[in-house]
Amino acid sequence: MTVSPAFLSFLRRATRWLAALAALATLVFVTAAALMFFWVLPNIADHRETVANLMSRALGQRVTLEAVSGEWQQAHPEFRLQGVHLHDPQGRPALYLPELKATFAWRSLLFLEPRFNHIELQGLSTEVRRARDGHFYVGGIPVNPSAPDSKFTNWLLRQREVHVGNGTLAWLDEVRNAPPLELTAVDFKLTNVFRSHRLQLSAFAPVSLLARPLMIDAQFNARNVDDIKTWTGTVKSAVAGLSFPRLTTWLELPHQPRQGSGGLHLRFDVVQGALARVGADFDLRSIEARLGEDLPALRLAQVEGNAVWQRTEDGQRVTFENLKVARPGSPLGAPFNMGLAWNAKSHEITAQAFSLGGWESLLPSLPMDAALRTRLQALQPQGRLDTLRFQWTGAEPGIDNFSIAARFSGLGVAAVEEGPGFANFSGRIDGDAHAGVFDIDSKQMEMNLPNLFREPLVGLDTLLAHGRWQKTTRGRLFILEDAVFANGDAAGSASGRYELIPGHPGIIDLGAKLTRADGKAVYRYLPKSIGDRTVEWARKSVIAGYSDNVKLILRGDLTQFPFLKGDGAFSVDARIKDGVIDYVEGWPRIDGIQADMLFKGKVMEVSSDQASIYGAALSSVKAVIPDLLHHEEQLVVAGEANGPVQDFIRFANFSPVGDRLRGVTDALDGNGPMRLALQMQIPLQHAENATVAGRLSFQGNTLFPAGQPRLEQVRGDIDFTHDGLTARNITAQFLGGPLRVDASTREGRVQILTQGRAMAAGITPWLGAKWGDRLTGQTSWQGQIDLEPEGERVRIVSDLVGLGSSLPAPLAKAAAQALPLLVTSQPQGDGQQHEVRLGKTVGAVWRSVAGGRFNRGEVRFGGPAVMPGEPGLRLVGSGRGLDLSGWLAMLPEGEDQDALSLSSIELGFDTFDLLGRRYEDIRLQGRFRNGLFRTQVSGRDLKGVLTYRPAGNQPARVSAQFKQFTIPDRLSAVEEAEASSLKASDFPLLDVTVEDFRLQGTPMGQLKAVAHSSAQGLVIDSLQLTHADSLFSMSGLWRASGMSETRADLNLSVIDAGKFLARFGFPDTLKRGSAELRGNATWEGAPADFSVRTLAGQLEFRVRDGQFLKVEPGAGKLLGVLSLQSLPRRLSFDFRDIFNQGYAFDDISSTLRIARGVVYSDDFKMRGPSAKVNMSGLADLNQETVQLRVKVIPKVSEGVAVAGAIIAGPLAGVGALAAQKLLRDPIEEAISQEYMVTGPWLAPDVKRLSKAKAEVQASEP
Repeated sequence: MTVSPAFLSFLRRATRWLAALAALATLVFVTAAALMFFWVLPNIADHRETVANLMSRALGQRVTLEAVSGEWQQAHPEFRLQGVHLHDPQGRPALYLPELKATFAWRSLLFLEPRFNHIELQGLSTEVRRARDGHFYVGGIPVNPSAPDSKFTNWLLRQREVHVGNGTLAWLDEVRNAPPLELTAVDFKLTNVFRSHRLQLSAFAPVSLLARPLMIDAQFNARNVDDIKTWTGTVKSAVAGLSFPRLTTWLELPHQPRQGSGGLHLRFDVVQGALARVGADFDLRSIEARLGEDLPALRLAQVEGNAVWQRTEDGQRVTFENLKVARPGSPLGAPFNMGLAWNAKSHEITAQAFSLGGWESLLPSLPMDAALRTRLQALQPQGRLDTLRFQWTGAEPGIDNFSIAARFSGLGVAAVEEGPGFANFSGRIDGDAHAGVFDIDSKQMEMNLPNLFREPLVGLDTLLAHGRWQKTTRGRLFILEDAVFANGDAAGSASGRYELIPGHPGIIDLGAKLTRADGKAVYRYLPKSIGDRTVEWARKSVIAGYSDNVKLILRGDLTQFPFLKGDGAFSVDARIKDGVIDYVEGWPRIDGIQADMLFKGKVMEVSSDQASIYGAALSSVKAVIPDLLHHEEQLVVAGEANGPVQDFIRFANFSPVGDRLRGVTDALDGNGPMRLALQMQIPLQHAENATVAGRLSFQGNTLFPAGQPRLEQVRGDIDFTHDGLTARNITAQFLGGPLRVDASTREGRVQILTQGRAMAAGITPWLGAKWGDRLTGQTSWQGQIDLEPEGERVRIVSDLVGLGSSLPAPLAKAAAQALPLLVTSQPQGDGQQHEVRLGKTVGAVWRSVAGGRFNRGEVRFGGPAVMPGEPGLRLVGSGRGLDLSGWLAMLPEGEDQDALSLSSIELGFDTFDLLGRRYEDIRLQGRFRNGLFRTQVSGRDLKGVLTYRPAGNQPARVSAQFKQFTIPDRLSAVEEAEASSLKASDFPLLDVTVEDFRLQGTPMGQLKAVAHSSAQGLVIDSLQLTHADSLFSMSGLWRASGMSETRADLNLSVIDAGKFLARFGFPDTLKRGSAELRGNATWEGAPADFSVRTLAGQLEFRVRDGQFLKVEPGAGKLLGVLSLQSLPRRLSFDFRDIFNQGYAFDDISSTLRIARGVVYSDDFKMRGPSAKVNMSGLADLNQETVQLRVKVIPKVSEGVAVAGAIIAGPLAGVGALAAQKLLRDPIEEAISQEYMVTGPWLAPDVKRLSKAKAEVQASEP
């Protein structure tokens, strides 16, 4: 490329001109600098007024100076002005600057006015004032840049940098008439670079207003500082610990907060001189402000976030981001965003992550329409708006001017004014007034439909739905394209459409199918139009059941529901499985239902092909409510049942049928098949007025009435209604014989007539073997039972002819003998009175109260009983004989002896059998007083007092004090066996004293005995018999378990053995003698049943200083054997002188072993002056025989030697005497004899044994 010469010529000329200008500028600058350095600065102090005038012209304000000085700082001169006074337009001193430093700017030469690179002020104290006219003044100097006379402000904005340090600023607002606000430690910096201006300010306000310094940073660009419309920039401010109530003193705030504090970061954006945007980051605490004169104060614990206001092209927008709010007593909420935009034509609300819950407490304090506030409070919105864009045109949103796009989760509102409510509603919606779509994906959702259901709260664990809406000529059409739902009650799917019409319930076409449904929850989903009692019946009556196939159709104009005229359809068709229905209170429920249920129109019908009542199989059961809409709904139930009789007994017991039977079946059991036919009509509002008709059919059943004989082969029918029952010719086997029963209801009472025959063999299983085995034959009887509201009346009669009895006296009778029996029972007060009469032999009457407990009664012998006036049992009367032991044996095992609470006794009998002995002419008279039963006892053989203390905290106790007591002889073996069943453990604690105790006529002396019962039997603590000739004591046990047996430790001390034996019927058998006996013994039966036949044990005895007297044959028996009177004469000596006339002894001792009445001894020894006797062998006390080996050793006395001397001479006598002394034992042994004594006691066989044989037998083991 070539360059033209002309252009090159222009460049050369321009270069020369630029060089000339640069040289000129350099010359001017050097000249100015020289003048400044060499003339101005050295002489500046002399030109103070000149400097002041120059400043006055530049500022447009009169300026005066007290002193001026200058110096050179680097490349710039620096001026120091002292005592600078700025005057207001009126010439009055306004602003005083103690000292001012200014660094001169060389550009002043260019602009021909003083300009400085840096102006420094320290310790400035000035006032900023807003005048009443709204203008601002700093030290009296106006600072309005738009004012034509604001030269000072404009000049200030042309300086490179202005800094004011450590100043004090007083703010005075004449408009608010507020007290001055003083800011200290003010640091102000203004930086101006061409069109850019930056202002930085920090200052301390009073602590009560600001806890931290105030910070302001403003930066603007202005093409023309004189024209505010050219200004564009930002102002930033930061305050912390700001007290809003204090701030309102100097600053007009909206709604004047009563309290609150916090920090603010503000930003103001100005565009072309107008405010375009305001942003604020804030963290405010404890806010309280009243937003309206009639509103309560708004209180917030904390507000945190940022807010932005800005102008848009056609309107304004306010947005809040990361906004967190804490209400009093609540933590800081999650952050959310909100926005509001508006213009002249439309409005828009936006939100993100906005939680609707919890704001209701603030609604009363927010300025809004009262109706809107009331509705919001009632709706109680909950949930979260994930995103929201809601627009409307016009002033207010409406159904015809909106558009919306939103995603939400957990959304919920309360049901208000029959409108629907919901909770945990999640999904999305997008549309406008003309059309839209929605998708629902909710979990744990709840719907509140008060206009549809009585229990409006419907919970859904899951709900997935898709649909749309569109505007129609009548309203809005909502189309549910598909929906899947599930909760604890049901699971299924649905689709359909619903047209919402203002002022109209709407038109619906809905179909649903349930794959799972819980029958117990059916009542929740019955619409309001169905009668209240029907719904209540479904709630209480459907106990269990489910369905896996339920179909719902709801189609038509909802004003016509349930579409009885055929212009719509409503039906619920379900197959019920394992259902349980308690169809009416008081009747047994139906179990195991397999049925079809249909709601159609106003009819509900359940048809069951399988069900049961208490296990009884039902067939052809149908339950129908003909009119669900009628306020007097009727439930009709009909069906048949077959099953075991136990099921029908339960049916009767737990239904009004049992009431008709007056509790007859309460304690009834049985077996065998039975049939029930039943039809009921139940008004649901008055179930107590239900009508019923049915038949119970017995088919050869066996029935077991509690405590009564069983009925076998029961056949017949009982027809019953809600009013009563009827039975004709029911037959059965009862008490072993035939029975016929007829029943009817008359005037509210059921009358049952019975007649039959009782067999002894049939009575035995009922009464037990103890009673039944004593009865023979059979007898006829008749009965009548009246079941009345007050209770039951029973009357049974029989002459007992044909029935023989061997019961204990006085109830024994021959079969042909008549003994009229009358049994009655009737209600009396709060209990029942019973009476039994057996001719004139015995009668009983007693009263039972609640639970069958005995209250009072009487048993009378010899006539009919009379009800006593006091509680307890009274025994009275007299008779020929009473077998008490026999009757005690008839008592059931384990019977509580105190159960009847005996109150008094007054009895007299010619004979009285007890414990196998018969006492004659007995009279008993006693009464229970002060916790003791005291009885006077008298008779031919006894007289004394019995005192009985019933068991309580201590065991029962009997104390007996008798003056005389004779135990008679035992009865015959048969009678004894009957009396032997009384066990030792049946006795209470015994304490017996008898002054004159006799055993079968033998005086025994004084008796004292103490005994108590234990698990093993009757423990005899002590028994003592004291007599003039002896003292006997024992202790032991009368064992109750197994075979009755007495075990005793015995001790007998005899003072005079002869008298002791004479007392027991052996007179003149022994003379003198004392004895001791001790040991242990056992025998069968009670202690008084002592018998040698069963005696066993071991006894040690010793008798001293006695003499056997000559015993006549038959007297003493065994004692005669032991006295050796039957020994034969010896060959060389005659023993008659030793034993025949009675053997005198010094000592007798032995250890006796006894087994079943046989006494064994191998150490029986008798020592006397004439002989020694050793015995071994046995004596059978039962057979009265002995088998003894007896060795008799006579003593050789000195009298024999004397006799020899007389006969043979003195020498022989002396020799004999000497020989006797030296050879006594060998001689005695040589003349001893041994015998075998065998045979009966009366005539024993005595054989003398030879020496050789005796030695052989002695050597045998």
